[in-house]
Amino acid sequence: MKYYPAFLDLHGKRCCVIGGGSVACRKARSLRAAGAAVTVIAPRLSRGMEVLAAKAEVRCIRQAYQSKYIRGSFLVIAATADPAVNSRVSSDAARLKILSNIVDCPSKSDFIVPSVLHKQGLIIAVSTSGLAPSLSRQIRLDLRKKLVEKYTPALRAIAKERRRLRGTSACFARRKHILARMARRALRAP
Repeated sequence: MKYYPAFLDLHGKRCCVIGGGSVACRKARSLRAAGAAVTVIAPRLSRGMEVLAAKAEVRCIRQAYQSKYIRGSFLVIAATADPAVNSRVSSDAARLKILSNIVDCPSKSDFIVPSVLHKQGLIIAVSTSGLAPSLSRQIRLDLRKKLVEKYTPALRAIAKERRRLRGTSACFARRKHILARMARRALRAP
C-alpha cells in the first residue's frame, strides 16, 4: 500500500491553493467544506473563484506565487497550469514542512486527494493510488447509485442509538455489541 488513508480535521487550519482556475476552485471549495481557512494565491481568478472571494469564502492574494505566501500553512495544493510553478510549490512546501498536493503529479505530492462521496455524515473516499483518477470517479458514482441510500438511514439510526447509549450505564463492550448488531441488521434489510 503506497498511501496511508486518513481523514484530516482541517477545521480552522490555514490551507493554501495555488492557482485561480476551475481545478483550483474545486479544491478551494472542498477545503472550505471541511472547515479550512483557505487562502488562494493566483494573479488571475476564474469566475467561480471570484464568486468564492466575493462571498469571503476564501482569502485571495492576487499575485504570482512566492514561498512567503504559504508559510504557516497546514497544507498546500498546487493547481496551476504551469509545471514549473507547481514544482516550486512542491519544493518550498517540503522545505517548510507543509503537506502538499501537486495536482496531476503524485510523485511530487505528500498526499493525493481521493474521489469523495459525502452524504449526511457518510464519507466514502475512493482512490486508485493516483494511477487512474477517472476510474476513482466512476467507482464513486457507482457507489452513490448502489449504496448511499442503503447506508445513510442506517448511519442516522446507529448514531442516534450511540448517543442514547452514552447516557446509560452500559459498559463500552456492551455498547459496542449493541451497535455492531444494529449495523449488521440495518445492512441486511432490503
